[in-house]
Amino acid sequence: MNSADEAIARAEAVLARVSQRGVRKRVGRAGRRAVRATKYALAGVAGILLAAIVIGFFAPLGVSGVMLTMLAMMGAMALAIFLSAEPDITVEALPKSPIKTLPNQTARWLDQQRAMLPAPAQKLSDGIGLKLEALVPQLQTLNENEPAAAEIRRLIADELPELVRGYGRVPEALRRANSYGIIPEKQLVDGLAVVDSELSRMSEQLARGDLEKLATQGKYLELKYQGDPLA
Repeated sequence: MNSADEAIARAEAVLARVSQRGVRKRVGRAGRRAVRATKYALAGVAGILLAAIVIGFFAPLGVSGVMLTMLAMMGAMALAIFLSAEPDITVEALPKSPIKTLPNQTARWLDQQRAMLPAPAQKLSDGIGLKLEALVPQLQTLNENEPAAAEIRRLIADELPELVRGYGRVPEALRRANSYGIIPEKQLVDGLAVVDSELSRMSEQLARGDLEKLATQGKYLELKYQGDPLA
């Protein structure tokens, strides 16, 4: 088996585990935020305790000093939680992101929209997020000016966000309504399925080095609710 086939096999193995790892991805992100918060909190509390011990050598802290120390430690913990939070990604920032970091940025933005999505779309979005993260190492050597980079950028910085935002603009009471044969919730799920399929295709072609094929074989989503995007 040559190196390209091995890369493809690894990519297929990752994609095969996507549905099982969706929940673990979300837990992992929350866990990383918790670890950061804990580190910051421990550093702050340790610094305050050290300062209190040094001051106590020269003058007793007394009740007021102990209370101030406790308040300072509580403040340090609150500040640690604040500093560990990741800033929200705006959809306007996605087209400006370098191609090397764009998949992670889009994955974070999609995760921010998850609560708005219906259950079937949530599962698809979890899988898409994992595929986006798996795409990052493959893009590290891709030139921004390559047509393949433009194809990837169009899908994950334009078409995917517009699909999700288009669904969000539909009033909640109408998202499952059949209006002239169009059901917004179904269109969202179908559109996400297309994105999911396209990401698999892109990852495989990147692994093969078929940049020209990647740039010319793209599928395009119907984003304006003018019919079934898979029709």
